[in-house]
Amino acid sequence: MNTVADFLNNSYRVHPDKIAVIDNDSKLTYSKLNQGVNEFSSFLNKFPKNSVVSLLFDNTHEFVISYLGVINSGCIAHLIPTGISQKNLMDQISSAKPKLVLSSANHFSKISEMESKSIEKLRFSEVGKTNSEERKPNPTDYAYLIYTSGTTSSPKGVPITHSNCVFTTKNIVKTLQYSSNDIDILPLPLSHSFGLGCLHTSLYVGSTIVLHQSMDIPQILNSIKKHNASTLAAVPSTLSKIVSNNLEDTSNSLSKLRLIITNSTFFPPETIQKLKKILNDGKVATYYGLTEASRSTFMIFDSTEKIESVGKPSDGISLKLVSNNDESPTGEIWIKGKNVIEKYWNEEYKENFNDGWLKTGDLGRVDDDGHLYILGRVDDLINISGEKVYPQEIERAVMVLSGIDDVVAVPMKHKVFGEVVKLLVKKSVKSDVSKTDILTHCIKNLERFKVPAKIEFVEDFPRTDYGKIKRFMLK
Repeated sequence: MNTVADFLNNSYRVHPDKIAVIDNDSKLTYSKLNQGVNEFSSFLNKFPKNSVVSLLFDNTHEFVISYLGVINSGCIAHLIPTGISQKNLMDQISSAKPKLVLSSANHFSKISEMESKSIEKLRFSEVGKTNSEERKPNPTDYAYLIYTSGTTSSPKGVPITHSNCVFTTKNIVKTLQYSSNDIDILPLPLSHSFGLGCLHTSLYVGSTIVLHQSMDIPQILNSIKKHNASTLAAVPSTLSKIVSNNLEDTSNSLSKLRLIITNSTFFPPETIQKLKKILNDGKVATYYGLTEASRSTFMIFDSTEKIESVGKPSDGISLKLVSNNDESPTGEIWIKGKNVIEKYWNEEYKENFNDGWLKTGDLGRVDDDGHLYILGRVDDLINISGEKVYPQEIERAVMVLSGIDDVVAVPMKHKVFGEVVKLLVKKSVKSDVSKTDILTHCIKNLERFKVPAKIEFVEDFPRTDYGKIKRFMLK
């Protein structure tokens, strides 16, 4: 298989009558999915090859058909998060320059407001089959375009080739042992690289994927039982909420899963240990990667050792740490491999590449066994009288307290020390945790200079369209 289009073609040939996609009460076999994709792509063949088609959909079979239809036609799928602001939508459209913008009926009002006569705008239901010559993508063609979440700067357009996708998907399947026997629960947005990678994996092996439109915990647990699921993909915060209720129903739902996979956002060791106790024979795993370099490392938590690591580089991927200090055990993570993009959209941010290496902007360290540990972002370091403090170390220490949903450590100017730590905390609903509780905990668990000089409670944090906290707005 050389392109993403080949994933569906192969699974359709092998499992035509098998259920491919489930969303709510809707089910599509591989045969029906293949038919819908072919009809959709025939409509898109009126546009030149490699044209951009923007998609605004929830996690439904409409997204899957639209996305695969765009790819099958040799066009580029521009994936838009449903929570996007009108300003950011216009910025992305201006950058991507699509020929067509497609959406589900419930999101059409957002795209109908766009003032552009040169761009065609349609609902999913308005796309019809047309007679046209069959057209297929090449491995070096772009498959899709995603704009990064913009937690540290303006969003970047990230174009992913078919060969990038195929390489990454094969690594996922090999490392995590996906097969056609799997039934995969996915409460992650398909407009994000984590969720999209899970869809690719399911199509590649010919499994069944069950789509959810939200992180509703009871719905997820019920879905696992209802469909006799074998895998669950979710962000760490969702998994922490799942195990925090200590309900017997949680254990009953999760115990038979063979795999729970998450990403490299901080994964509390306590959550990992609770999940491992619940699973009968299943594995808990995480990965590290960017949209620009998906699934660069994997970590399967077979024991309590190295529980804060994101693992080792996948096959065919190289990783190195770069620092101005040759003796420093830490440095910026650079990645090289067939999963790494060659350039950003519109040739922007060329300084992020060096001889095939992608400069991630992430700080890390590697232990003697080659396991990678993520320490934070290069731009987020707090300099206290020359001592470099990683915000994530403070945040992880505080997050173990109950009654806290989110916490962010940022630098605050100080006349003597240059900078000190300011801690911003979002409490859980009905939480009674106090500033004194947090400060006392920090004094017990952190070096003196890392203890926050100021603690503030906040209603919420400024967030990207993907829900990530915009740290640069808090400094």
